[in-house]
Amino acid sequence: MNALAWGAPGQATTPALVDPFEGRADIGARRIRAVGEPDRRFEEDALRMLRAIRFATTLVFEIESSTLVAIRRNAPLVAHLSGERIAVELGKILAAPRPSVGLRLLADTGILEQLSPELAAQRGVAQNKIAGEDLWDHTLRTVDAAADRPVVRLAALLHDLGKPATAADGHFYAHETVGAEVAERFLDRLHVPRSTVAAVTHLVREHMFRYVPTWGDAAVRRFIGKIGSEAIDDLFALREADNEGSGVPRDADGLAALRARIDAELEAGPVLDRSALAIDGSDLMTELGLPAGPTLGRILEALVERVVEEPRLNDRPTLMLLARDIAARSASDASG
Repeated sequence: MNALAWGAPGQATTPALVDPFEGRADIGARRIRAVGEPDRRFEEDALRMLRAIRFATTLVFEIESSTLVAIRRNAPLVAHLSGERIAVELGKILAAPRPSVGLRLLADTGILEQLSPELAAQRGVAQNKIAGEDLWDHTLRTVDAAADRPVVRLAALLHDLGKPATAADGHFYAHETVGAEVAERFLDRLHVPRSTVAAVTHLVREHMFRYVPTWGDAAVRRFIGKIGSEAIDDLFALREADNEGSGVPRDADGLAALRARIDAELEAGPVLDRSALAIDGSDLMTELGLPAGPTLGRILEALVERVVEEPRLNDRPTLMLLARDIAARSASDASG
């Protein structure tokens, strides 16, 4: 606590710094120390433990030994904190130049186990990435390598969340699907906005895509449609970080070639979803007499698929003819 001492009225005043807890010395030594008795401070507000770790990460300070020991001792208190308060501190840790500093402290103090047992379970899980490093090491490398954007950093932290639960014979089958589900539950516990939850889990679910040069242009357009043009940049940023975290070049797996092809398709303005079709559901209901319902939806999806294959088909007369044919075949199949 600091205070100012002032001289007598009319005299020149020189502020005097009152420093009863020797804070200046701690700042000079780049040291974080609890004020007074650490256990009491953390019992008063468990968030102070997360803040100590956040300051150590963002300021590149060391946590003084007795304070660090008290954090380990009081880690279970974090379970009683609100998700919103935890999310703020975690976000600041992830925004640091090297988030791994804080993430390692969370794990080493036992706080990570309170925040996410699934993340804590990554420690000791072997995988064939970098010699001598486990899954948790890979996650930390990936987070450090990720672009400094909140959604990308969160996705980097959670991208392999499903691996411990899916480990079998040296493989992690469908870990991206399981991981997206676990990530959603974790982010919901922190009361993260739904838009952010949707964006992060989408990246986690799709980060294992595989590109081969034999893809045709239609395959590239389908990929864009599946991912969404608005998510392409973040997905590639995650995959590049994942590559670096795996000890391979950032553009491994043909990322540069795929990105070039995606950019070319986006420049050409391909149809990727119903909104870009030259007709919509109301047109089909008016001109073909179709009712609203699943059949209408299936026809629209079939039209999207045809236009993804052949963009030149995207004009109103052509689509209406195609829709009539699809509707007729659907009716025939239903009656047969």
